[in-house]
Amino acid sequence: MRYHVMTEVPPEDVLDRALEWFKANSRVEVEALGPDSIRFSGEIGTAEIHVDRHHGHTNVHASTDRPVGLDITDLTKRFLYTLG
Repeated sequence: MRYHVMTEVPPEDVLDRALEWFKANSRVEVEALGPDSIRFSGEIGTAEIHVDRHHGHTNVHASTDRPVGLDITDLTKRFLYTLG
């Protein structure tokens, strides 16, 4: 599944928040961490979050390897709602 949201939260803060949120709410591990992206992986699936700044707002692109209704996708959608 793929998702896109825009927020006023700076890109580096989005990634910091993702680290904290997934650590507190799941058992997925950080598989990869870069300056503009983070990938989480575990038994419930894989989620990847990419950020960029454009026209004064942050674009957050998220994708998961599972359909809606399965844990990693639900967790990712819940995280995106926290950025609003």
